[in-house]
Amino acid sequence: MSTGKRRAELQQSMIRELRRMVANSVLFNQRTADALKINPTDLQFINLLDVDGPLTPGRLAELTMLTTGGVTVVLDRLEKAGIVRREPNPNDRRSSLVSVLPKFLQSAEGAYAGMTAASNALLAQFNDRELATVLRFLQKANDIRV
Repeated sequence: MSTGKRRAELQQSMIRELRRMVANSVLFNQRTADALKINPTDLQFINLLDVDGPLTPGRLAELTMLTTGGVTVVLDRLEKAGIVRREPNPNDRRSSLVSVLPKFLQSAEGAYAGMTAASNALLAQFNDRELATVLRFLQKANDIRV
């Protein structure tokens, strides 16, 4: 098999598996949101804040590709539910920083326990070099915004 043909097949397989992973992630997100009694969009805001936070509402708008008005609606809902807090931004008095309250993160740990264990078991199957390659791919994939 030619190198070009093999690469095309690998790329097709990668795209297929990425589509499958996205579908599984969306469905897992829905089940987890249902278990936590919040909507799926709110859960993804919480994930972004947990991974990258605290964040400004403007940065959340960039990451989610929602309008600033849409972000405000989500943050109002999460703040009212006692899940996030907004505090003055020490670097810009015109904005705020949003963070997830630790009590929510602690209460949500059970919803993620199975996925965390399965992910750790999967990662254990790869050596450091392989993990570094997958990590580089994921970082670049996460930079794609369409």
